[in-house]
Amino acid sequence: MKASKFFFGIIISLIPFLVKAQELKVEKKGTFMGTPYELIEFPNGAWANKTLQTDYKMFKVPLSSNFIKKEVVKIADGIYTINGLFASYIPVIETKNGVILYDSGTSPEIGREILKMLETVTNKPVIAVIYSHSHYIYGSTAIKEKYPNALFIANSRLASNLASGQAAGSVFPEIGPLLNGGLMQQFHMLLPREGKDAPFGGFISFPDISGFVVPTVEVEDGQKLNIDGVDFQFFTGFNVDTDDQLLVWMPSKKLVLNNAFWGFMPNMYSLRGSNFRDPEIITQALFKIRDLGTEIMLSTHGVPTVGKQEVKETVETYADFYNFVKDQTLKAMLLGRSPQDLGKFLKLPEHFRNAEYLCETYGALETFAEPIYHHARGWFDNDAANIFKLTREDEAKNLIKAMGGPESVLKLSDEAIKDGDQIWALKLINYLYVTDPSNQTYRTQKAQLLYQMGMVLESQNARSWCITQAYALTNKLALPRLVLPDMIVNNMTPTMLLTQYKIRIDPEKAGNTNYLLAFAVGDAKKVGLHCRYGVVEFIDDVDKYIQTPDAILTITQSSLVDLFMNRKAVGQILAEQGNSVNGDKQEVEKFLSNFDEIFSPQVNQAIPVIQE
Repeated sequence: MKASKFFFGIIISLIPFLVKAQELKVEKKGTFMGTPYELIEFPNGAWANKTLQTDYKMFKVPLSSNFIKKEVVKIADGIYTINGLFASYIPVIETKNGVILYDSGTSPEIGREILKMLETVTNKPVIAVIYSHSHYIYGSTAIKEKYPNALFIANSRLASNLASGQAAGSVFPEIGPLLNGGLMQQFHMLLPREGKDAPFGGFISFPDISGFVVPTVEVEDGQKLNIDGVDFQFFTGFNVDTDDQLLVWMPSKKLVLNNAFWGFMPNMYSLRGSNFRDPEIITQALFKIRDLGTEIMLSTHGVPTVGKQEVKETVETYADFYNFVKDQTLKAMLLGRSPQDLGKFLKLPEHFRNAEYLCETYGALETFAEPIYHHARGWFDNDAANIFKLTREDEAKNLIKAMGGPESVLKLSDEAIKDGDQIWALKLINYLYVTDPSNQTYRTQKAQLLYQMGMVLESQNARSWCITQAYALTNKLALPRLVLPDMIVNNMTPTMLLTQYKIRIDPEKAGNTNYLLAFAVGDAKKVGLHCRYGVVEFIDDVDKYIQTPDAILTITQSSLVDLFMNRKAVGQILAEQGNSVNGDKQEVEKFLSNFDEIFSPQVNQAIPVIQE
């Protein structure tokens, strides 16, 4: 089952229980934050700001649900790109006896499409696939099926990242499902495929990880390989949006394969969260491309760039943009600006505003400075009044009271809209929503403001977040906070599943518990959870642990997944065929009840569901 179908099934199954959905409206012409705007209809029916007709000019094609026109393009002799199968390019290098691909797509189906398109320009076999990073490598099984002797080359960190769940980009793998939930909102996954709310720009779905082929060659920084008589050098030290990047230098063609140049304003910070994207490290990758004397730059996202001077000017401008944001943020900190001030502090010079590959159509500039601040010095803004904080709800209640009560706040919000200050209107209505998230008046007004903002903004990421949440607020869909597709969770090992239970413990329930439960799953070694008074230690090998388990739960992999995903009651799972307890069964059930059911529908809602 494809991930996208799986998620839409969840959403559709919940809709009958929602109250009647409310319509969202936006004028095609109007003003937003005092600036006139005009919305136009793009080829897939999506409404978006008219400025996007020109601000995506680098891609030189009308956009609908993808960045790139579907075609094979010859860049130079023996050098091609396969375009338009998903929101990325597949660079192709033809050698004497074969073909080398940079990435393989997001699913086996895409992998097969790559092979079909490849056959339009060459009949040579694929002899190697180089993984740029851990995002576009899931068409590989289709390639291996047809070309079983092909090499699969990767950064030595890539396979371990996938095995640990770090490929989601999280600092801690336990919050991978939270980032997945953000991914759904960031890339239009829950929105209609056609009509005014359809995806604009790059639409992606969750990758089909069954298409991954384990690397046959893992390379280190600076390592050189000769493939079919062609020399390649690999650079692994550049963390762009993952730390398993592979920048590749082909000296005979003065060609670089990379994921550092994106061809539009990048996500220096991704709204879904993820590891800190260090501008200095990314800048080093861009300068490496320049300093190698690159004459052909092929990128996963950016259009091919040909010519030594053109490559130099492009990567220098792109690197200068990263450094500008970082340096100006640090200056603002020295001048005493607080984190919430920084977005408005950054003012791009004309040189950047005119660069066709720095249009604000993907990342949103205003969101970039604050994570640099937090990375540099943490959350504290040097104001002693902010050492201790009110909860979000308490702060909202106090502000509402100070403004004269809910009716007064609603009136102030309406006045702000009339004054053309939609951002302040949204903040005001959000104070009301925070205190009463089931109040449909508050939900509707917040939704309308988000909907207009999403339609007007150029950033496709912000557009998707705003419209998706507007849908949830007006009962068009149920929006999960945590997302873990079947194709991912079904392939997680017992260790990957059970180590995450450390963060699920309810310390109040388990405050007096000292209990060790071992898990036996198939032929794998026994692992365990040792709860000591509200804190859980994961035991990687129970047989080598200093304490004998209080009980051993023999459980099938499918039942363990059901337990992890909170699909069934604990007692029901323990009673299923193939599962057994060596010890006191009631004690085991009581022990497992100490862990929060974070995936249960009642808990796992980013926006409360209003039911009939």
